[in-house]
Amino acid sequence: MKRVFDFLNLPKYQIPHYQKLNGGYYPVIKKLLHQKLRDFFQAEIHKLESDLEITFNWENGR
Repeated sequence: MKRVFDFLNLPKYQIPHYQKLNGGYYPVIKKLLHQKLRDFFQAEIHKLESDLEITFNWENGR
């Protein structure tokens, strides 16, 4: 949440307690499908990382 608040330029605030929603399990996808999706969305991934100034780990398929 701190990163979200910082990104939105909001003052620091500690949320006392919040319920984690949609915290379900997502199965690992096949390596070939992962590679195809990463190749297809390569430009969008690069733009997102550039815009957010964050590098994501897209290598592990999760």
